Amino acid sequence: MKGVRVEAPATSANLGAGFDVFGMALSEPVDVLVVEEIEAGVVLEVSGYQVPESPERNLAGYVAGRLLEGTEAGVKIRLEKGVPPGSGLGSSAASAAGAAAGVAVLLGLEVSVEELLRVCAEAERLASGAAHADNAAACLYGGFVCVGTKGYEVLAVEPPEWLEYAVVLPEVRVETRAARRALPERVPLEVHVHDLARAVMFAAGMIRGERRLLRAGMSDWFATPVRSRWVPEFEALERAAVRAGALGMTISGSGPACIALCCRDEQPARVVAEAMAEVYQERGMRCMSFWGKPGEGVRVNGERLSNIL
Repeated sequence: MKGVRVEAPATSANLGAGFDVFGMALSEPVDVLVVEEIEAGVVLEVSGYQVPESPERNLAGYVAGRLLEGTEAGVKIRLEKGVPPGSGLGSSAASAAGAAAGVAVLLGLEVSVEELLRVCAEAERLASGAAHADNAAACLYGGFVCVGTKGYEVLAVEPPEWLEYAVVLPEVRVETRAARRALPERVPLEVHVHDLARAVMFAAGMIRGERRLLRAGMSDWFATPVRSRWVPEFEALERAAVRAGALGMTISGSGPACIALCCRDEQPARVVAEAMAEVYQERGMRCMSFWGKPGEGVRVNGERLSNIL
């Protein structure tokens, strides 16, 4: 029986004004998948965080089934779930992208990363009720991505060498489907103009490595004002992050995780993460914290997916 080992990292989407468009791969936490070839069908075993174990309801099993259509092959997936569900850290995308990469490499499927992304984006309907590719693109390509919402065109950028992130996740769960339903269907013109300007600044800051543009670009008037109600002590977190030296802080995806971006030369992300976590600790609230550099995305047998397909 041949198999592959896949590491699929957490991701942060939106990053301020880039709703459903921006995503960035993190270096931790990760889902670990072992994908093995069997005679037929999809068999799924899950450990770690609790998620559906039925292949039809789990994004890893769903994606594997889609990729096996028209073939006579089968796969067994052992999924060690390390990215917390309902966290705003792309948990469903990690499962989907990890399975897509593992099945494609294991079976030698003649598919591109772009084709895998389309399957993963459509699979997101199971988790959120809407197809979107920001988290999956970041997971598959690594680094920072801008992704189109229809054709899923991807602009992949290697973040500045000095960029680090700090993430704090309170012990609260936010359902992505509910978080999307809460957003307004229409926005005032001033909100559209503000967020468009901020998104352009942020993308340019990533490409040009300019801190002032990243700092300016993390503000948004569309999603954050709505979703911050589900993030305990959001304003205190933001003040703590900025005072500790972060370029800025925003909600990661639909939350409740919050992500701050940092310049390593000015203030290590570890210090910012500790300052954010202290907000919860002082209030007797439990949280998890992570920090590091933007990640390389999915790795199959230790190699970056973009180097394989």
